[in-house]
Amino acid sequence: MSIGTELEEKKVKNINDEVHVELIGLSKKYGEYYAVKNLNLKIKKGSFTCLLGPSGCGKTTTLRMISGFVNPTEGDIIISGVSQRGIPPHKRNTSMVFQEYALFPHMTVRDNISYGLKLKKLPEAELKKRVDYMLEFMDLTSVADRFPKFLSGGQQQRVALARSLVMEPEVLLMDEPLSNLDAKLRVKVRSELREIQKKLGLTTIYVTHDQEEALSISDYIAILDEGVLQQFDSPWELYFSPKNKFVADFVGLNNFIPVKVEKVEKDYMIVKVVDKTIEVENRYSASDIKENMILSIRPESIRIYPVEEANDLIKGKIKIHNFLGSVVRYWVDIGSQDIIVDDHDPYQKPILSGEVGLRFESFGINLFGQ
Repeated sequence: MSIGTELEEKKVKNINDEVHVELIGLSKKYGEYYAVKNLNLKIKKGSFTCLLGPSGCGKTTTLRMISGFVNPTEGDIIISGVSQRGIPPHKRNTSMVFQEYALFPHMTVRDNISYGLKLKKLPEAELKKRVDYMLEFMDLTSVADRFPKFLSGGQQQRVALARSLVMEPEVLLMDEPLSNLDAKLRVKVRSELREIQKKLGLTTIYVTHDQEEALSISDYIAILDEGVLQQFDSPWELYFSPKNKFVADFVGLNNFIPVKVEKVEKDYMIVKVVDKTIEVENRYSASDIKENMILSIRPESIRIYPVEEANDLIKGKIKIHNFLGSVVRYWVDIGSQDIIVDDHDPYQKPILSGEVGLRFESFGINLFGQ
C-alpha cells in the first residue's frame, strides 16, 4: 500500500497498544566501555518516541543499532515480532534521517527523493507516482528541480525526510535532524514534523539532546545517562514525577533543597524546609524514605509574597530578578542556598527586591535520597 493510500485511509492514526519495536537487553561495548548497557524498551506502534540525554549517553548508538549500522554486543532488536539479528540495514524496513541530511549536492530535489527507489529498481511509472505524491505532500513541488545548495535549511530538512518517507518504512529513525537549524526555524519545522508523523501514524524514534524539543513533540521519552536507561515515560510523567535526581535535574529547571522528614503517614509526609514544615504527598515505598532527603521543586511551583504576608511562609531575600516577558524569574536566598522562583503573572506589579515569603505548592515536588 502506498503512502498516499495510507494517508487517505487514516487521516489520524491513534497510538495502539501493539508493541512495534522492542529492545531486549541491548548493549554495545567498546573494549571495557559500555556505550549502551542492558537497554530494555517497548515502543508502541504509531508512537513518537524520543531518545534524550546528554552528549555521549548512548542515544545515537542505540538508533544505529536499530537501523543495523552498528551491531549490538549483546541483546536483540525485535521489529513487528521479527528479530533483526543478522539482518543488514538495507533489508530492514527502517529508514534513517541523519543530522547532516546527507543530500547529494549534484542531484535535484526530485532525484534526491527518488534515489532509493531507483536502487530498488521500481518501475518508472510507480516511481514517478510516489515521488510526485511526496513532493506535493511535503510542499516541495515548486523546488523539485533545484539543487540542495539553493534550498533553505527547512527545505533541506523536508527533502531528507521525504527521501526517507518515500521508501515507505515501518519505522522512521531520526538522528538530531533539526540541530543545524536556527532556533525559530527549529520550532516551526518540529511542529511540521510532528504533524506529518501523526497523519501517517508512522512509528518514529527520534534522537535529541534538546529537552524542550523532546517534551514538545513526543508521546514517550527514554532518558539515557552513560548508556543506562534512567526513565521511560510520557513527557508529563517525566516532568512532574521523575524517578531519580538525574531525570529531575536534566528535564527542565529544578531546585534541590536538603530537608528532614519529621512525620510519615500513609498519604502524606511532613518535611522541614529551612525553619518551616510543609506537607508532601507520600508516593514512596518505606525503604526509600530516609530521615534526611533531597526535595526537588520546580520554579513555577513556588509562590512569592510580600514580606508582610510571610508569617507562616519560608522567608528569603531576592538577590536578582530577570524579566522574561511572560515570566519574572527570581533568585532568592533562603539562608542555606539560593533557589529559583518563577512568577507567571507579571501583569501584576512584581516584587523586585527585598525580603519575601515563599509558599511551596504540592505539584512539582519530589523527594530523593541524598
